[in-house]
Amino acid sequence: MTAVVPPGRCFHKRGRSAQRPVAFLVRFAALLLLGMASLPNSAAAQDEITPQTPYATLDRNAVAYRGPGRENAANLQGATVKIGLLLPLQGANAAEGQSLLEAANMALAEEEAAGPLADGRHLALAVRNQTEQWGQASSEMVQLIAEERVAALITSSDGNIAHQAEQIANKIGIPIVTLASDATTTQINIPWIFRLGPSDEDQARAIASRIYQTALSRKVLLLVETDHDGRVGGDEFEKAAKHLRGIPPERLEISSSSAALEATAARAQASAPDAIVLWMSSPLAARLLPLLGANKFARPVYLCRKAVASVAGNAFDIADGGTPAPSGLPQGTWVTASAAGATRRDTLAFQERYRAKTGAWPSFAAMQTYDAVHLVAQALRVAGANRSRLRDYLAAGNRFAGVSGAIAFDPAGNTLGDTHLIRIASTSRPPAL
Repeated sequence: MTAVVPPGRCFHKRGRSAQRPVAFLVRFAALLLLGMASLPNSAAAQDEITPQTPYATLDRNAVAYRGPGRENAANLQGATVKIGLLLPLQGANAAEGQSLLEAANMALAEEEAAGPLADGRHLALAVRNQTEQWGQASSEMVQLIAEERVAALITSSDGNIAHQAEQIANKIGIPIVTLASDATTTQINIPWIFRLGPSDEDQARAIASRIYQTALSRKVLLLVETDHDGRVGGDEFEKAAKHLRGIPPERLEISSSSAALEATAARAQASAPDAIVLWMSSPLAARLLPLLGANKFARPVYLCRKAVASVAGNAFDIADGGTPAPSGLPQGTWVTASAAGATRRDTLAFQERYRAKTGAWPSFAAMQTYDAVHLVAQALRVAGANRSRLRDYLAAGNRFAGVSGAIAFDPAGNTLGDTHLIRIASTSRPPAL
């Protein structure tokens, strides 16, 4: 605070000393500074007691595209109508990318068997490699959109790729369906991107609720991969634990290139947690999980969806709700999932067809890719080969019963529906009808 004295005035008033007001101002300034110094601690304490309410939130139902492009003159031309896919076809995740491509081709073949679109044209896939270097994926997307003239673009579970697609889609105007769970792609007013499955926030709250529902004093070890998706998901789980007033998890960050996973597993066992949460990619989780279970160390383990992207879909025990004992947690390995979509029989029928064609059970990400192609094809049959009308159809909440779960989007591109936990029973057991 600064005292301003008008020109030509003095502090003398009614015979009092000129120094007295000055002394008063000095004491007042000191008290003010002392109060300001104590504010961070007070605010932190208050934040621990009462969750902070944001000043404003985005109305998801108000997110919309009101620009041009819905007229028939804007319909895509060409002998076929293409659906774009950006997949990891080279590098460390090439095998997983190939499995996603197989699932996409199966969905396309089934759509072709159902007949052409209303205008007589047939569907086709346009596929590009997402690459592992930042920025190159953007060039592949632009080529798919500008040269291949795809009606919509489907991307993998990589959050970095989803953000690049988000930026391009908003500038060019093309619907994006992504397997990524990073909710920040749908938290801003970009009406072109649609996130398949629960967000990191939804998953974190479901897992934290299960862990802390009977005891807020549980000790949780949070293992986080040091990439974009791992950091975002780990932060969301810490927020969820704080929201429930549970003991903050012990966080341990791991690089995907780490060669010392045995030491990480030993440290995890020495920590003696009540539960372990893994927020990481599927390849890293596949390397770490067996090490965590060594020496008969048994703790319930909770995985984000990305951590099980390569796990066979028939390994998920949907029938097991995992009701915990009154004083404990259900044992086993758990993952978040959307509410059931297709019937159990239809889901298993797809898994059998996929296995008959490829010799392996489909991964969870392959099931999502299969659903994404069918979803876009369904939208094209209704809305036609027009990107804006296609976007409108996806944003209208039309429900699709997928083999990976029910799919329906709100206008902001978030998947509607509840998130629950299912147990991973075995990666080798055959499905039963």
